[in-house]
Amino acid sequence: MSAKRSEEKSRLRVLWPGLKRVFGVGLYLLLLGLVLEGLTVVLWQWVSFPIPLTLEMQILLTVPCVAACLSGVIWFNRTLNLIKAHLLGGRHELVTEGPFAYVRHPLYATIMMTIPALVVIWFADLLFFLPWILVGIATRCILSFEERGLGEAFGEEYQRYKRYVPALLPYKGNGGRRYREHQEGSKQKRGGKDSTEV
Repeated sequence: MSAKRSEEKSRLRVLWPGLKRVFGVGLYLLLLGLVLEGLTVVLWQWVSFPIPLTLEMQILLTVPCVAACLSGVIWFNRTLNLIKAHLLGGRHELVTEGPFAYVRHPLYATIMMTIPALVVIWFADLLFFLPWILVGIATRCILSFEERGLGEAFGEEYQRYKRYVPALLPYKGNGGRRYREHQEGSKQKRGGKDSTEV
């Protein structure tokens, strides 16, 4: 029995760094959210802000949330494929297509837009937004740290990309496409100036 347990622990030690590489800080944020939700369940005994939802309403509201979650999983998988293609291709360039055309941090966006709504719907209590407000604050702190690194890696190009594409909420639509069009227009203008100077 102990040999089997040590084998499972060694597998977990091997698996954990791989998960960290794949999910980055997003895995920690998800775990933080789940731990805080557990603490909220304990707090729920004394504090509550109930929402009058019937079972039918919960199911009806769950359908779009689950669809968004599934879309988020597909979106995240596409994100990983884009990053992997750029890394394996040896390219050091900013990824601005796919999910990165809508938000700068697709994994965090997926977590923050889908999980809190599902939890609130199924507990039918606004109290369950509280943990995700805290996770949102932690996310903003982590994003500022990550974006400093991206700014150092990509310089002015990343600063321009930030103007077109929001961090988490895709309220600007396909900002990545507009960013790429702006980049292409700038290159053509520079190319035109260079050709006239020669």
